[in-house]
Amino acid sequence: MNSFFEKVLRRRSWYRATFNTPAGQAVLKDLRRFSRFTESPLVLSTTRQQVDPLATAVRIGRQEMFQRIIHHLHVDDAQLIRMMEQEDHE
Repeated sequence: MNSFFEKVLRRRSWYRATFNTPAGQAVLKDLRRFSRFTESPLVLSTTRQQVDPLATAVRIGRQEMFQRIIHHLHVDDAQLIRMMEQEDHE
């Protein structure tokens, strides 16, 4: 069975192979806009002027998706080694 460290290392390589290309960078730019990553996830109803919990949950989900991609692209070797060492001590 693969260790958590090996899974993260493999996943990081897949994400980098996908997104560290000109096309991948264009997709990331589009996903950043689509997820409204730099905005508050809070959505107000235009008719009631109250928080729309469903639309807010959708926006949070989109932002989490973008955060996951960015995390896997930027996890460095030192972080992976710490994960591996923590796994060895468990």
